[in-house]
Amino acid sequence: MASPALKILSRASKKLIKPSSPTPLTQKWHKFSLIEQAQTHTYVPFGFFYSNNQLGALSNQPSQTSKLLENSLSKNLVSYYPYAGHMKDNAVIDCNDKGVEFLNVHIDAPMSQVLNDKDCHVKDLIFPHGVAWENDSEYGLAVIQLTHFDCGGIAVSTCLSHKIGDACNGLQFSIDWAKLARDPNAKITPPYYISDTIFPSPPSGPLDSPVVPSILDGCTQKRYVFSSSKVSELRSSIASVSQVKDPTPTEVLSALLFKCVAKAVTANSGSFVPSKLIQYADLRGMISPKLPPNSIGNVLSHFSTHISNEADMNLPQIVSLMREEKLLFRTRDNIKENAWALEILELAKGLPPKKKEFDEYTCSSVCKFPFYDVDFGWGKPMAATIATGPYNKLFNLMNYKDDGIEAFVVLNEQDMSVFERDEEFLEFASPYANYF
Repeated sequence: MASPALKILSRASKKLIKPSSPTPLTQKWHKFSLIEQAQTHTYVPFGFFYSNNQLGALSNQPSQTSKLLENSLSKNLVSYYPYAGHMKDNAVIDCNDKGVEFLNVHIDAPMSQVLNDKDCHVKDLIFPHGVAWENDSEYGLAVIQLTHFDCGGIAVSTCLSHKIGDACNGLQFSIDWAKLARDPNAKITPPYYISDTIFPSPPSGPLDSPVVPSILDGCTQKRYVFSSSKVSELRSSIASVSQVKDPTPTEVLSALLFKCVAKAVTANSGSFVPSKLIQYADLRGMISPKLPPNSIGNVLSHFSTHISNEADMNLPQIVSLMREEKLLFRTRDNIKENAWALEILELAKGLPPKKKEFDEYTCSSVCKFPFYDVDFGWGKPMAATIATGPYNKLFNLMNYKDDGIEAFVVLNEQDMSVFERDEEFLEFASPYANYF
C-alpha cells in the first residue's frame, strides 16, 4: 500500500482513444496463438518518468501534454490496431476500433518522492489501479495512464495485454508512440503480426480458456541496483574460478539472485529442496527464417538450470550449468521442441498436474531492450520501470539508466525478510539507490 502522504487527488479524465483511421476489413480478426490462448488476460506494465525540467513550459500545461499524447496515441493505434479491439473469446480479437483507455491522474507528491520511496508499491501508483499483471481486468486490451506530479513532472505508463504480445512488443509500442509525438508525420514501420502462424491451435481446436495462472498472493517486491563496477567485479570473480571465462551480466546476476533467494527459502523451510532457475528467451532472432524485431506476438520459450544438491548451489557451478543449458537451447528446434508450448499442451489435456521435482525460480531479463529510447520530445526518461508482479520467486532485470542494472525481486514476505539481509548479495547490490 502507498503511504498516506501519497494519495491520488483526482482522476481528471478517463476516455477512449480510437485509431485515427479505421482498421480495414481485411484486418478484422486477430487470432491468438497456442501460447496466447493459454495465458490469462494479464498486462505487460512499463512506466517512464520525465522531469519538469524536461517538459519545460508543458510542465505547467497538463491539458496540452495530455492532448499531445492522446493525438499521437491515436495515430499509433493505426499500426497497433488489435490493442484497440475487443476480445471476442479465448481464440480471437475483433479489431473493431473500440479504442484504448486513457487515464489522467494527479498525485499529491513530487516525482522524486514516488520514484525514490523504499516501498515499490508506491511507484505502482503510476499504473492504472488494479490493472498491472491482473488476471481479470474490467479494462480492454490496452490501458494508458498519464500521471501528473505536483512538481510538474509526469509519468507515462502502458499496460498492454499479454494475450497479444510480449515485453518486446510493449516497448516497441512505446517507442513508436513517442516517435509520433515528436513528429506527427513520422513514418512507422508497420508491425508484423504473427498471430497463430508459428504456434497454431491444437488439432482439437482452440483452448476454451487459459491454463496458465498468474498468482501474486502474499508476495512483496523489492528493488536493487547493481552498479556497472559491481557487475564487472562479480563477473571477474566468477570467471576466475569457473569454466565460463566470459560470463554475461545477466548470467552472473541471475545466478547470484538464484543462489541467495534459494538460501533464504532453505533457511525458512529448514532443508534444501532441489531447485531450478527458469529463464525466458526471445526467439525472434533464433528461428529460421528470422523474424523482424517488431513482430507482434509471444515468440518465447525457456530453458532451465537445475541444481539437485545444495553443495552445487555456488556461483561458478550455477553459471557453468546455465551456459551449458543456454547452448543446448540455441541448438534446439524451438518451434517443434518449444518447452513452453509442450507444457501448455500437457496442461490442456486437463490431467492432474505432475508433482514438481524441483522448486521453481524465474528470471526475466530485458537488459537488451532500449527503454531509455522512449523520447516523446522531452529527451530520455529520467527512469524506466516495471510494475510489481506477477508471481513468487521472480527476478526481473532491466538497465538502470546509464550505470548498471536493477533487479525487481518478488518473494513471499517470510523469504524476503531473510533474503534482504543476505551479506553476500548486499556486497554487490544496493537496496535503495535513488533514481535522482
